[in-house]
This record gives sequence, structure tokens and C-alpha cells, in this order.
Amino acid sequence: MTYAVATPTVVSVSDPATTVTQAQIAGLAGVSRAAVTQWRRRHADFPTPISAGGGQFLLAEVLSWLSRRPLPPARRTHDDPLDVTYGDLLPRRPPPPTRSDPGTVLKPLLALGPQAFADAQRTDYLYLLHCLAFLRLHDHDRWIWLMRHLPADGDPGMARRLLRQVIAAVDASIGWPPGADGPDAPAARLQPRAFGPVHQIMLWTAHLSHQDFHRLRALYLDEARVRSDAICTPTSIAAIMAALLATHHMHGDVRVYDPFARFGELLAEFAHRYTSSAVVQVYADHPRHDELRLAGMWLAATGTPASLSAEPSPPRGGATFLLANPPFGRTVEPTRLRDCVAALAPDGRAAVLLPYGAGFEPGAPSRAVRRDLVEQGSVLAVVVLPARMFPRTRIGVCVWLLCPPTGQATPVQFVDARQLGQPPTAETGNVHVFDPADIERIAATVRTATPREGLGAIVTVEEIREHGYSLHPPEYLDRSQTRTSTHAAHAELDAMLQGLDIAPYTTGNDQGWPRFPLRDLCDIASGVPAGTLKKFRSWSTTNAGRTPVVHPRHLRDGRIDASDAPRVDATVLEDHRLNAGDVLWVRTGAMGQVAIVRPDEAGWLQHTNLLRLRVTDPDRLDPGYLLACLSQAGVQARIRDRSIRSLTTSLSTATLGDLEIPLPPAADQQRILGALGALDTQAAAIERHLAAVRAARIVFGRHLTDGTIVLTGRETP
Repeated sequence: MTYAVATPTVVSVSDPATTVTQAQIAGLAGVSRAAVTQWRRRHADFPTPISAGGGQFLLAEVLSWLSRRPLPPARRTHDDPLDVTYGDLLPRRPPPPTRSDPGTVLKPLLALGPQAFADAQRTDYLYLLHCLAFLRLHDHDRWIWLMRHLPADGDPGMARRLLRQVIAAVDASIGWPPGADGPDAPAARLQPRAFGPVHQIMLWTAHLSHQDFHRLRALYLDEARVRSDAICTPTSIAAIMAALLATHHMHGDVRVYDPFARFGELLAEFAHRYTSSAVVQVYADHPRHDELRLAGMWLAATGTPASLSAEPSPPRGGATFLLANPPFGRTVEPTRLRDCVAALAPDGRAAVLLPYGAGFEPGAPSRAVRRDLVEQGSVLAVVVLPARMFPRTRIGVCVWLLCPPTGQATPVQFVDARQLGQPPTAETGNVHVFDPADIERIAATVRTATPREGLGAIVTVEEIREHGYSLHPPEYLDRSQTRTSTHAAHAELDAMLQGLDIAPYTTGNDQGWPRFPLRDLCDIASGVPAGTLKKFRSWSTTNAGRTPVVHPRHLRDGRIDASDAPRVDATVLEDHRLNAGDVLWVRTGAMGQVAIVRPDEAGWLQHTNLLRLRVTDPDRLDPGYLLACLSQAGVQARIRDRSIRSLTTSLSTATLGDLEIPLPPAADQQRILGALGALDTQAAAIERHLAAVRAARIVFGRHLTDGTIVLTGRETP
């Protein structure tokens, strides 16, 4: 079978690993093709073809031979020395044309994939091309060996053996032990249908450039993102993590470690930024062999060869610097943090990327780890970054800056960088990005001992303890969530409430009312799953005997407006019925709406996108007071900050239960509700009066202008 793929005609003399044809050799030397044929016959030292077919020669060997071949007298000019060679003339010749399209070679190479490997995954073929490009551009000797042993023809079995040779050559180049791949490795999944296309791929790879190597990496990462576990740390995040560590200079050799290296991006970024003259040793672990090989290739290509391991292998003596973007998951994050701190050298530093929830997850294991890290002095700083820095997900992340335990609790620097950088646009690939100035501002804020207003704050251990060892920066930086001093609060009210009928007030104390977590005050439950509601809705075709289901859209201004609520047969959903006094909270999407269930709404059902808070002791907590607390902007901001950021915003019952609210005595709760209710009554009366004035203005104007009503007195000028 013949494959219509032509050999490129462009030859770059500056690229010694390129292969050339006999016609191209003739063009380089300025002779006829017949002359090259004669050279091959007459000169035993003429370069041999790299394959049995005889059509391709290594440019490096051709250039070497031409540099030894004397130029005949008829070709010399009066300026040429007697020992001038064909190689000496090469610099005088016009430079070969450059490729106007950077994808001249890459595009047909990508098109060869379906011919060579039928229904293979595109990621697997890109993986093979990435390996070939690495050898071609970064390991000349092994690439030469492969090309010299490339047969001119063969069967599919020969093609499979050739692919194994490519992977073995890469592994030898990056120091990865041979035979580590299993049957599910990318190269093993490629099943060539014939030898010809694979042979053509090898020949075409000889013409790839360094730019093509970067493009292949980007193409592979883009394709691999469809797998949830194949996530490359975005460049902006990698730069921030490296910047937080790179200015911490150490004495002696430096050991840099990534226990979950992904594609090597964090280690490469750190090596790029670290300017010390110390010897840098790089260690990369990753449980996936295929990704670890990619990490090894990327590190070697960027001049940072690494020691690779598929098992946890911290460097002996501990890591001087540790950078990690471990897999996210509540059950593993506490363990990851402990492991990262344990892997550090006595004076080491770690930058670990974690989701927002790691800073406030209410589970006992997570809280215990945060407590231990704070009390042992291992937490230096936490930097919160914007959501949507990763493609295809809105998850929000923080960078934790850690050190080995000192045994002494110290203040923690919190930085809120959510308002920095460029929000997602089409130009940024729909992700949030930071420019170098933003990155330096974040790093400088962490380095400084003086907090920067609105960006950073140094928080005492006592305050962290009061917050239940939460390490989520917005809880310490958002002033709307911070209690105002008594005198400032009194002055603020005096300025705002002049002329209003308001209950008398005086200053309390700066500590405020005692605070209790909602889990100690309420039973919190989610609603009926959507699938269950749909199932029971289909059992009846009339509204008779059917129960309304409250959705998030029905919560308005503290009340339920469910005139259009869908209805279901709730005979087997008794456990999900609402009681009067229950408080509902929207748990997904645009949170913030909250409402209380009135007596005539008792017995209704709530949708799964709502959380229900049922006060367990009404003598201790009035449901109306609970509604007033949850309606406060500061409380809602804190809840939103604690929501899980993924494809959508979501709030768990455990996270809401961990929220602390101030709890005054029952009598004070009633007085608070009475005072707020009086203001609500005044506001309603003012709104009614304003509506009447606006309506009268419209009618008055119409009658005055058409003459049906005339003014009886002189208008005031």
C-alpha cells in the first residue's frame, strides 16, 4: 500500500539531526544528483543511509563528509584557498527558506495517526509523537541509533517492536527503569495496522522543531484534560508557587521535590526561577508511569533532569523545597499535608496547592491536621486564588506555605488574591491568569512583616483558635465578617438612624454574644433528590392530594412564594416534610436566599438544592432570630466562601453546620426581633407612601396637562 505523504524539501543546516535525501544533498553542495550518485559509488566513507531503503541520510554525517571533500579546481575562485572543501562553501550559500507555517511538519504527522493506528485514542498517538520529538531534539545519540536501525519494511509486529524501542530509548534517556509500563500504557495501546505508516512517522519526526515539541506537549495536555485525574497545574499557579519559594535561599546543595509531579510543570518552573548558584537536585514522584515519563521528558528538555519514582521517595535528608499539586479529595488532603511537612529538611519550605475546602473542612481529621500544623508552627502563609484558574472547572484553590514543625505556634500570613489578575476571557482560554506584576505583588505580600491593607493580614494564633482553626483567608480579611468595636458601632448607628423611630440602644462589649456552631443548634438536612421527586410526580396527573415542592426560586425576602410550585404524591416522603419555623437555605448556584416556613406551608417538601435547618431547642434559639442571622451579608459571604467550588457552587450540611452564629439569651432574641420588625414596618410604610406619591404624580400630571384639572392657586416659584 502506498501512502501519499511527501518528504519535506526544507533543510535547516543549523539542525544536525535532520535527515536529507540525495536530491537535497545535491542542492546543499551545489552539484547535480548524478554527482552525488557517483560520490556514493566511488567513496567508501560517504555516509550510509539510515535505513535499508537508502532514501534518507543524516544531515550531520553529510555535513561532516562535505567538510572533508576538497572542492575541484574548476569550482574554486581566485579567493579560495587550495584546501577549500564543499563544507566551506555552505556558509556562503543563501540560507535555506524558513517554513512560513510552523505546522508544516506537524500537521501531516498528526494526520498520519489514523492511518497508522486505526481507532487509537488521539492522546496515545500524541504521546508517541511527544516521545519521538523528545529523542529527536534532546537526545541526539539515541535518536541516531533509532534511525540507523530503522528497517525499510516490515509487518505490524515489527512496528510494535519499533514502538517499544522508542519508549525504551526515552526511558534510558531520562533514567527511568525499563519495562515499567503495563498493558494499559499509551504506547502499548497503539496497535499498528501496517509497518509503512509507522516508518513514515519516524522519517517525518526527523524534521520536527523545538517549537513543535512545545506544541505537541500543549496538544497532549489539552486532550488529556478530559480525564479528571490528568490535570496540569496552570502556568500562573505554578509561577506563584515557585515565586513563594524561590527567594528563600539556602546554604549548600538544594533538593527540590514534587511528590505528585503530574507533568513536571512545578519543578521546571521552580528551577527556572531559582537563581542561587547552589547545585539543584530534582526529585519527581508520580504513581502513573505514563505521566511520570512525560514529566521526566519535560524536565530534561528544560535543562532540569530529575530522579523519577513511581513510589513516594522523598530525597534523603529531606526536601529543601517541596512543590505539590496533589489530587483533591477530603479524605486524602489531611494525609497529603502531613506527608508534605514530613518530607521537608529541617530548614525546608513547601508550597502545596489545595482547594478552598481544605482550609475549613469541618470533618474531625481535617480540623485535627489544621490544629496540629498551627500549634506546631508549620503554617507560614495561606494565599487564596480566584476560582476558574483551571480549564473546565470553577474550583477555587489556595497555596499553603509550610515549614517543618518548630514546636511553637506563630502568627499566620493570610493573602486574598482573588481580585488580582485578569478574569477569564476568550483571549486567556476562559481561565483566570496572573501577569508577572501580580505574581510579584503576591510574593512580596507574603515576604513582608507588615500586612498590606485589603490584600494581606497577619493573624494571631488566638484568633485562629477562635475561628476553630479555619485557615481560609477571606474569613480574616473580609471586614464584613469581622465584629465592629462597640464605640464604632454606636457612632455608625447614630449617623444612620437620625429621624427614625428605633428602639433605644447602648454599647455592649467587644466580644459580642457567645457563638455556637449551627450543628449544635439545628438539625440540618438536604431535600428530596430530584430523581425521587420526578418518580413520584409521575404517579399522579391531578393536584388533588399532592404536595407542593419548594425550589430555590421560591425563596423571596425571607418568605416562600410557591404559587407555581410543582406537586408530587408525598405519601411515602413523610420524613421530608417541612415544619413551621424551619429555615431554608439555597445550597447550590447563586446562594444567599433564605426563608422561613410559615404555618400554612407546613407539610410541604423541599427540593434537594435546599438545606433545611430545624431548631432543636426553640427555648434556646428562636427560628426568627436564626433567619435574621442567616440574612446578614457577612454571614452569607462567609458561607459562600466556604462553598465547594467545582462545576457549580455547592454547600454541604457539614460545612453549614460548622458555621458559628452569635446566640444571645432568649429574651434578648425577642427584643432584637422586635426592633428589626419595627424597622421593617417603617420601611413598608415608607415604601407604600412612596408608591402612592409616584402613582399620584402620574395621574396628576395627565389631568393637569389635558386640562381636566386646573390649579386654583399661584404656583410656588
